[in-house]
Amino acid sequence: MRITSSIVAFAALRGAQGLVTRADDGLTVLTTSGSPHGFVNETAPNVRQWLGVPYAKPPVGALRFMRPQKKIDAGPIEATEYSPACMQQSSNTTTIYTKYIREFLINGGESEDCLYLNVYAPLAPTSSKLPVFVYIPGGGFTSGGSNSLYKIPDKWIERTQSHIVVVMNYRLNLFGFPSADSAMLNVGLLDQRMVVEWTRDNIAAFGGDPDKIVLWGQSAGAGSVGGFAYAHYSDPIVSGLIADSGAASMLLKTPHSGFSTLATMVGCGGGDLGKKDPEAELACMQAIDANVLEDTLSANSLSFTPVADNVTAFADTTERLARGLIAQLPLITGSNANEGAGFGAFNESGLSPGQYENGFATIGCPVSAEAHRRAGADPSLGLSTYRYEYAGNFSNISPLPWVGATHSAELPLLFGTHYEYRGNSTAFEWDMKWGGIMWPKYEPGTETMALFAEDDKVVQFVGADRVDSHCS
Repeated sequence: MRITSSIVAFAALRGAQGLVTRADDGLTVLTTSGSPHGFVNETAPNVRQWLGVPYAKPPVGALRFMRPQKKIDAGPIEATEYSPACMQQSSNTTTIYTKYIREFLINGGESEDCLYLNVYAPLAPTSSKLPVFVYIPGGGFTSGGSNSLYKIPDKWIERTQSHIVVVMNYRLNLFGFPSADSAMLNVGLLDQRMVVEWTRDNIAAFGGDPDKIVLWGQSAGAGSVGGFAYAHYSDPIVSGLIADSGAASMLLKTPHSGFSTLATMVGCGGGDLGKKDPEAELACMQAIDANVLEDTLSANSLSFTPVADNVTAFADTTERLARGLIAQLPLITGSNANEGAGFGAFNESGLSPGQYENGFATIGCPVSAEAHRRAGADPSLGLSTYRYEYAGNFSNISPLPWVGATHSAELPLLFGTHYEYRGNSTAFEWDMKWGGIMWPKYEPGTETMALFAEDDKVVQFVGADRVDSHCS
């Protein structure tokens, strides 16, 4: 498989300031959800951008906690500003991201009315039908969104003019994964599916090819990509999958009673109202101010993430793969060499052994297990898998030397934003374009895992034992 720069070269947007007007810019586009009018700015003068395009009705009131409803022809849309991120669960815990690398976090406000996406397309495309990336941001299913400085692709498109990128918001924490008895369990995953459907139906109007859509996600987004292959195996819409630092097993938690616990905290009846009258409990929770719910959720450290409902996420993906119930699509997947530096208790003086191993337990080993299952599947399924490990240690991305290739550290290299926030990059960082690589299919026990950015080499192919030896 030839991995071109289309997969890995991305860069950041600086906002809609300095708009440039052109007579032939094609900035008004007719879509199923309205007619967004985009912009071109001075920092990427050959990129058309549409920000804050609705794909679903605002999930408020009676639509809170419910499956998304398509937005139908909202009329003219001024698509020049980011929409707020979906409601974020907060924490007082210090992490490498909250103290040193805030560019990985959202850059703006939050709202319950958040089901919007952003489209980035070249002004002088190299083809009339371009391939498309649909990107699912990470954030542990509790936070994150489409406006994150390290993960905005305008400069990459400015350089190549050869691809389109769609970046989404989707509901998080309680609002996306409520575990209410009278509501869908994983409506946040249904939001993601609706973005893929919206892209299929509308991307041709932006110059994209609906038959060449790649679904790409990182962290929780990667878990979502992995789960998507099992949930939508008969009609995946997309033609390829990329999962950075995550696998479908991230979706395998069992349903819990947190919804009723939180309902009691905010005054929606006694603790047993959900059992006696789940519809009444749900209606009460739909009427509570979203900020009250989010503040109570955060203050009490309650967890609302995807659960195995065997509709949108599955308790036994091994069994489903054995039965061939998986999208027959190629997958790029892998992890970072020091994932654990982004998890656990933060200590400025260094990484604890527990943190290091937790990175494998949380990310590296689930990725390994999925790659091995796919490699051992019936060959007739055509599950081509391409595995990697990223090992780069660059001080303008990871400002403490022990942080290295932590969770998310590959993203500034992928999006091309590595030079923008803590000083210019090294010559080696600039060399990390990763285009034209001949990448063999992953086969356990052979040197077919791509190792990126170690020992001043862009890529070398090695055995996977450097990851798998940490996994039981």
